[in-house]
Amino acid sequence: FFSATMNPPVERLIRKFGNDPETIQIERKSLTVDSIEQACFEVRQRSRIELVSRIIDLEQPKLTIIFCNTKRSVDECTEALLSRGYSADRLHGDIAQSMRERVLRLFREGTVEVLVATDVAARGIDIDDIDLVVNYELPQDPEDYVHRIGRTGRAGRTGKAVSFIYGRDAYRIRTIEKFIRQQIPRG
Repeated sequence: FFSATMNPPVERLIRKFGNDPETIQIERKSLTVDSIEQACFEVRQRSRIELVSRIIDLEQPKLTIIFCNTKRSVDECTEALLSRGYSADRLHGDIAQSMRERVLRLFREGTVEVLVATDVAARGIDIDDIDLVVNYELPQDPEDYVHRIGRTGRAGRTGKAVSFIYGRDAYRIRTIEKFIRQQIPRG
């Protein structure tokens, strides 16, 4: 049995079905991979669409995921990007499973180049060509940060992870830095 995360439900499964199980844990210096270039920018909410547009225009990523904390933020960000001419779509809990699968297929094919999502997409999406991850809003949990940015820099490729912060987010970014055991450069 192998699991990348050990949470109580997984531990219960192991205890129930395991035959004298042993836990093997690999210690790492940091929780993020070196192939992901990280940066954060201090930017007010009203300027975030402008900044994300500039980053996409400068970086020219093949595929981009933008993470927001709420369904409303996902919808607003997606609409703003569509109105600026970007090939974007959304993914959150209010979207039917068949539509989610369609959106992911279009994203995987490159028809949709920017996917705006809640943390529903932070785990379990296995797409190798994601060049850029944007934390439009910082996650509440530092572990979610690791899962979000882990969507890029996969399969021997490099990637970029950009986070937007403002005000109280300065405390949250420090908590994330302590958790991942590395400093995130300010842009």
